[in-house]
Amino acid sequence: MSINGPDLDRAARYRSRMMSVPGFSLYRGVHPQGTELPKHAHDDPTLCYVLRGRFTEYVGGQAVDCVSDSLKVTPAGETHWNRFGTSETHGLRIDVDRGRFADSRAIYQMLDERMHVSGAHAGSIVNRLLAELDAGDESAAIAVEGLLLELLATLARDSEPASPADMPRWLREADDMIRELYPSKIALSGVARAVGVAPATLARSYRSAFRITVGERIRQLRIERAVRDLLESEEPLSSVALRAGFYDQSHFTNLFRRRFGVTPAQYRLAANRRVS
Repeated sequence: MSINGPDLDRAARYRSRMMSVPGFSLYRGVHPQGTELPKHAHDDPTLCYVLRGRFTEYVGGQAVDCVSDSLKVTPAGETHWNRFGTSETHGLRIDVDRGRFADSRAIYQMLDERMHVSGAHAGSIVNRLLAELDAGDESAAIAVEGLLLELLATLARDSEPASPADMPRWLREADDMIRELYPSKIALSGVARAVGVAPATLARSYRSAFRITVGERIRQLRIERAVRDLLESEEPLSSVALRAGFYDQSHFTNLFRRRFGVTPAQYRLAANRRVS
């Protein structure tokens, strides 16, 4: 079951509407440590920027770790639920009227896709946005609208990965190899040797094309595999860890806890409670 409107607002300690400008509504909220936001969906696409604290969002069998100075885009109607970390979490939520951007293909499509980026992409714009909200003078609304449009344009540009046609063949082969072999012992140097380039060339080109490092991709794939197995099977944690490519259960548990703030066992238990 999804919740929205007043029920969703009551799940936070407080949520206040900061400002509405054409196409956007801005809210600021605080969630107490260790709390959960039940399954819910938003009527409009939302941008959520974590000002302080952290939370984990669970959607479609995946878990996304949202830390301070990161921003996520959630499409309209997408059901998800959230668990907040060991400290109070402060966030800025921006509801977007997607219809306003029907004539801007890049932004319109971007608002219908999940996205999670670090503050390096959006932090400076959000900081200027907060300053204008605090100023609250007669020019603030115009400035806020301009900054929100700049933010969407920045996200739309950053969401466009390199076209496969523009990538060298060896880079496509390297990505295919990583996606196939991630559960095994795989190293940057081995992939580079297999496709015939220097490790430094592979590292630089891969990050430029996919906006993620080779090591981050491997960890991402392993965590995503582990999350699927935790949700879809009753296999022991040791089997889940080894199948996903972790050295052992201890290594898996430590990495999982650092990313999501809970152990794999706690994650599975909470997910099962949500289903029941």
